[in-house]
Amino acid sequence: MQQLIVTVLVLAATLVSVWKLMPARRRLRALLALDAWMARHEAFEHWRTRVLAKRIQSAAGTGCAGCAANTGVRPQARTQSGPR
Repeated sequence: MQQLIVTVLVLAATLVSVWKLMPARRRLRALLALDAWMARHEAFEHWRTRVLAKRIQSAAGTGCAGCAANTGVRPQARTQSGPR
C-alpha cells in the first residue's frame, strides 16, 4: 500500500512539473484539446464552463493589447486591492 501511495505522489509531482515547465502555447493547445473532448461528454459540462473556461482564458494571454506591435491599445494593468 505504501508503494502505491508513493507511486501516485511521484506521478502527480511529475505531471505538475511537466505542466509548469511546458511552453504556454503547448499548454493552451492541451487545454483546448481537453475542452473539445469534454464538449462531447455532457457529464463534464458544469466543470467545463466553471473551471476549464477560466484556465483557457488565462492561458491565452492578454490578447492584442499585449502585443508590442499594437501601439494603439495599452494592456490593462493588474492592480492589487487592499491596504498598503
